[in-house]
Amino acid sequence: MRHFASAVIAAVTMVGGAVRAEAQQPTVQQVYDKFAEAVGGRAAWKSVVGRTDKGTANVTFAGISGSYERHTALPNKMRMIIDLGIVKIDQGFDGEKGWVDQGQGMQPMPAEQVKDLAEPSPDGAAFLDPSRYMKAAVVGKEPFEGADAWKVEATTKGGRTITEYFDVASGLRVGMVTNTPMGPQTAVYKDYKVFEGKKVATTLVQRNGQGDVILTSQIVTFGTPDAAYFKQP
Repeated sequence: MRHFASAVIAAVTMVGGAVRAEAQQPTVQQVYDKFAEAVGGRAAWKSVVGRTDKGTANVTFAGISGSYERHTALPNKMRMIIDLGIVKIDQGFDGEKGWVDQGQGMQPMPAEQVKDLAEPSPDGAAFLDPSRYMKAAVVGKEPFEGADAWKVEATTKGGRTITEYFDVASGLRVGMVTNTPMGPQTAVYKDYKVFEGKKVATTLVQRNGQGDVILTSQIVTFGTPDAAYFKQP
């Protein structure tokens, strides 16, 4: 009888522990605080006014690869060029208007993308602040790319809905799903490395219905890129 009572006590303790563990789901702010700590801290990122990534691009479903570079500058400028040899993809935003060239001539950037990019960033640590969203909430924990992740559902100030995934153990952001008119677009962030005291995902896997596009950053530098990068060709 004594052994049975001990077993009951142990079972109740385990169940109670599971309930307590389940109740420890973090808030959005706690998820972002851990993310900020994991990538070097908000203080390290706050002074960042611009960034340049250079590396390779691999279009897996087409069997072609080439070079990749991306430049950003506060408050909201961006330029990305992917040169695959047979085609050169160029898109940018100069702070007011955007453009896209997918090898068939320059075209205006889609209005919804312009709306997202036009939202200014107050400083280089803005991406570590969940208040940049209109609303956001942790909705649970689920596997993402083989690891447990906190699932955060958010709505941007431009009205777009996204889902972010943060590794429970490391705190790093490992994925994002963005709802677009073309359907959900999935991004996977991998291979974090430290550059100038800041941890950066050096592999970005962009998934779509055709297959994966993999962007690998080999060089990451911080500082304001040349203003010429943000002028439409």
